[in-house]
Amino acid sequence: MQFSKTVARLITERRALMWATVIAIAAGCFATLVTRLRLDTEILDLLPRGFPSVEGLKVYNNEFEQTRELTFALLCQPEDIDKLEEFAPKFVERLHSQPWCVRVLAGSPLETPQGIADLQNIALPLLLNLDPDEFDRAISLLQPQRIQERLQQLRQAIESGSPRPEIELTLDPLGLIMPALKPFAGNAALESDQPLTSPDGTMRLFPVVTNQSSIGAFECQRLMKQVNAFRVSALQDWDGGKLEMLVTGRSAYVSEVSLSMRHDIYVTLLGSVALVGAVFFIGFRRWLPLLAMGFSLLLCCLIALAVGLLIFHQLNMVTVGFCAILVGLGVDFAILIYGRYQQARNEGATHAAAIADSVHHLGRAVFFGALTTAVGFLALVLSNSSGFIQLGVLIAIGISAAGVLMTTIFFLFIPTRTKPRQSDWIFSAVKTYVARMLHRPRSVLAISAPILIILVTIAVLPQIPLTFVANARSMEPKNSRAGRALSLIMEKMPVRWEPVLGIVRASNEQQLHDYWKAIAEHWEQLRKSGTIKSFSTPYALALSPQNIERNRHQLATIDFAASRTALQSALAQNRFSTAAFVSAFQFLDQLRVAAAQDYQIKPWRGELPQSSAWWFLIDRYFGHDPLLTAGFVTTNQPVSTQQQKNALARDLPVAGIPITLSGWSYTLTDLVPWSHRQLLFISALMAIFDASLLALLYRDLRLWLIQVVTLALAIAAMIASMKLLQVPLNLLNVLAFRLVLAIGVDYGIYVLLVWQRSTDIARDLAGVIKPVVLAGLTAIAGFGSLGWAHNPTLSGLGIACALGLFWSLGATIFFTLPAAVAAEPKLSDEGLGKPELQHEHV
Repeated sequence: MQFSKTVARLITERRALMWATVIAIAAGCFATLVTRLRLDTEILDLLPRGFPSVEGLKVYNNEFEQTRELTFALLCQPEDIDKLEEFAPKFVERLHSQPWCVRVLAGSPLETPQGIADLQNIALPLLLNLDPDEFDRAISLLQPQRIQERLQQLRQAIESGSPRPEIELTLDPLGLIMPALKPFAGNAALESDQPLTSPDGTMRLFPVVTNQSSIGAFECQRLMKQVNAFRVSALQDWDGGKLEMLVTGRSAYVSEVSLSMRHDIYVTLLGSVALVGAVFFIGFRRWLPLLAMGFSLLLCCLIALAVGLLIFHQLNMVTVGFCAILVGLGVDFAILIYGRYQQARNEGATHAAAIADSVHHLGRAVFFGALTTAVGFLALVLSNSSGFIQLGVLIAIGISAAGVLMTTIFFLFIPTRTKPRQSDWIFSAVKTYVARMLHRPRSVLAISAPILIILVTIAVLPQIPLTFVANARSMEPKNSRAGRALSLIMEKMPVRWEPVLGIVRASNEQQLHDYWKAIAEHWEQLRKSGTIKSFSTPYALALSPQNIERNRHQLATIDFAASRTALQSALAQNRFSTAAFVSAFQFLDQLRVAAAQDYQIKPWRGELPQSSAWWFLIDRYFGHDPLLTAGFVTTNQPVSTQQQKNALARDLPVAGIPITLSGWSYTLTDLVPWSHRQLLFISALMAIFDASLLALLYRDLRLWLIQVVTLALAIAAMIASMKLLQVPLNLLNVLAFRLVLAIGVDYGIYVLLVWQRSTDIARDLAGVIKPVVLAGLTAIAGFGSLGWAHNPTLSGLGIACALGLFWSLGATIFFTLPAAVAAEPKLSDEGLGKPELQHEHV
């Protein structure tokens, strides 16, 4: 038995079995969604895998504590700078009192008593970590004569009125701490390359580390809810002019992205359903088929989501757009099938016969349409981006399900008795066009061909550029407050452009120390030669067991009793208070103990209190694994070109040391060639697939050549439209071209298969063109609804695809079909004037 007759028999005679199958499938899918649904808001998963710079970003975001850092910015008017300076300490105090705030950086830790005390507490491992020559010079200050000379010089400097000696005595009474802290303090100069105050004084920054347990979407939303409540009350004591509080950071972005996902799911899906439903109803003026279409599409979405969760375990944020896309594409099959079904019914066929007729005549077209679309979206697997891989797989699953459901389940909602429509202006217009086109195809080509040629010319003209955006902002949610805050910070503090990250993982402490020593020496040479502007590394903090053991034994040569006596004598002779030098005596005791017994290296996170401002430095350099570290290179200019990136990739690494270079700007520049490859190579593969499939389907060189030329013209018209409408390409919406190739080819297949195989050309063309037009409009509506998405990746992809499908549909109707008629006429002029053609209705 033919498949079409089997479907008709099941729908009309086995309805209970069909409904039971539908309920079982729906229940299984719903149970999967309830028990397994997890959303991934990681924006980095939109970037392709296989790039060291991308993997480096993921490592830094996941393994370093800085991911829990927010940056608060206070922005005032120029006339209120003095008031901002007065208000800042109060603001910091309020930040400290917040339950979600662990620590705040309000300035250099060296400028606060607590920061100095914390630094003195970790001076011993830093001193023992010095290279042998530097260590020997430092401990020579413990000789009794050197202690007396130092304190005498400091007393003379104090009496001469200099404030510096008092600061030095407070921080380093023995003169040992400064040599130990010199490399540490040099790296810790946060104000030098990453200032906390803008040059004009109107902006102050306050990095804050929060206590959130994870960087998940819901955790970030809860945190930002508290932060936004704090923003409302924090400015109550401000008595100046306008003061704006800005907040940016990973948690702020994740919160916005996750909330925009919810918005995008509702808006794009409801928008797509509304637009598609409107097109369907206008085309057929029937409610039950509209309900059948909606139910079938909902089931397709459930099937795709459930299978996708079973495959991927969690869904990335970009996949939220798949429902809107699937609605726009899956409805094509419903329109085609129902259009043919309605035509058969209006011609007197029974319900079962009309079902069999529609499946028989258009089942093949639906199959190949689903195949080309599924392959087009499955080609996203080649993007190497997990987000787009999921999008491609889910839509491929959904569109395959739609091809099956629209030729089966769809008919369960169709009543067995329907009255023919008395008028159909759309079909009447289609019949008029078909009649004229069949009679004078060259007159249609005379209008459409010049338009398409003009668009091709615009597409290839370099004088009209196609904008390509390769920056992080192209992937931020629209109207992002965190993104605006970051932009204002960068605008006010142009020196704060993003550094290049160098991530190094070692197998032990000594290897880590040796790695960073070699890297620091190499980068210092690059700085002196002007290749880079500045750099900072964890070299001073990467403790060397070899140095510590050697230096500890060297300490055993010191007579600490004599040093202690000399210190007490010098304090008395120079009229210093002994009580003020308690820290000096304590440090001497620490050195004596270290010389007498083994020194155990401890992770830095065990040496500092949780509230210490020095944690910002530790977190900057060290991951959760103390052997995973990062260094930073500030370039002379922001990294924006492939040449800059290639130069850095050549200059920064040191032979024999595994280092991963990364950073947002560096990575996005690294991805530009990948994006171009996606645009050209992968789209070319899709074009080859389409051409091969068309050759297999038509086995007619003229029809094959006509549709291949049509696809080329449609893509060129798409590019021209993007140029004229200033729709930019970005790193990810270049995928639109392959999707247009995959979907746009279907319209030509639907039309040319009827043209090639039909014996009643005028009737069958009129019957298929109306559904094709409606199907094209619904696909355009489905993609176009993505333009309302807050996620610019989805929005840009939707707009680009909508433009491409618009020209694919238009070129099919007004170029492909008349070109096929002109190349191979099938009707005589007399045959075009049959009364039956002029008065039949669908």
